[in-house]
Amino acid sequence: MQRITRRRAIQSVGITAGTGLLGGCHGRSHADPQPDGRQDAQTTAEQARAAPAEWTYVELDPDGIAAVAYDMYPQGSCMYALVGSIVGALAEKLGEPFRSFPLAMMRYGHGGVGGWGSICGAANGAAAVIGLLFPEEEKTRRDRMIAEVFSWYENTALPRYQPAAPAKDLQILPSRADSLLCHLSVGRWCETSGLDAFCEERKERCRRLTADVAEKTVEVLNRELAGQCPQAKFDPEVKSCIECHGQQELGDSVGRMRCSACHQFSKKHP
Repeated sequence: MQRITRRRAIQSVGITAGTGLLGGCHGRSHADPQPDGRQDAQTTAEQARAAPAEWTYVELDPDGIAAVAYDMYPQGSCMYALVGSIVGALAEKLGEPFRSFPLAMMRYGHGGVGGWGSICGAANGAAAVIGLLFPEEEKTRRDRMIAEVFSWYENTALPRYQPAAPAKDLQILPSRADSLLCHLSVGRWCETSGLDAFCEERKERCRRLTADVAEKTVEVLNRELAGQCPQAKFDPEVKSCIECHGQQELGDSVGRMRCSACHQFSKKHP
């Protein structure tokens, strides 16, 4: 399998501006045939240039994508690196519309969206890539893939990625986030490591975590491509909470995140 490097990934996206961004998965248009059975060559060429290209997916190498995401991280942080690693690899393989993807916009995801500590940029980027590749109105497939990545993120001790040539030779302890929120994810790591959120180790931690999430996203996309439908493993706590607070009962909560990450329950609570 062809190796996609950071340089090639960056060179493969954002070269031209904006073409095909809203194309979705519509088919290509064709010129109407002339009465004599011929097509007007000029009309056909114009329509071919205007036709939206397909945001299709082909199998990628998860290990290679993780390495590219790790390398790209300093250029724009977590969301930028995750989206860039995957879109860049698809641009290398397929060309347009991926080659024209406006990757620079993904820098907004740093620090939980502009430094607000909300959803982790790596998780946000994973959902963005899945949404790009599966934009259909029927949301079942898209939501199922996002759910698998998100539930894995909550319940897995990260980072696991070990770069072949680490930017900094630091020992990075893994921790379980129990949440998709950046400030909780980082906070759990600070508790585990005993270090603060502004140290070099934390930056390296998030860089390696981005590589982990990029790898997981590609694994999920590869399985979907092969018809092996991924399934999220929701925490029993979430299922229990939704039984009471979901649509069928109280109807006062929408979500699938681990509830106890934010909510403190009294002993009297069911």
